[in-house]
Amino acid sequence: AMLRTLAAPFPGVRFVPTGGIDAAALPGYLNEPSVLAVGGSWMAAPALLDRAAYDEIRRLTAEAVERTAP
Repeated sequence: AMLRTLAAPFPGVRFVPTGGIDAAALPGYLNEPSVLAVGGSWMAAPALLDRAAYDEIRRLTAEAVERTAP
């Protein structure tokens, strides 16, 4: 709702929301016409980095990219 409010007076502006976004919220953000891209730390969460779980990080990142494809 906040992005829609911000975009209303600035129709040419595109946003890249970050912070507090998880995989479940990704589609909602990407469905907003004013959103160009979304940042999300869930793909490289501190626990994954601490464990050097790079395969899981790659999997989560690939999944997020697949969800953005038209």
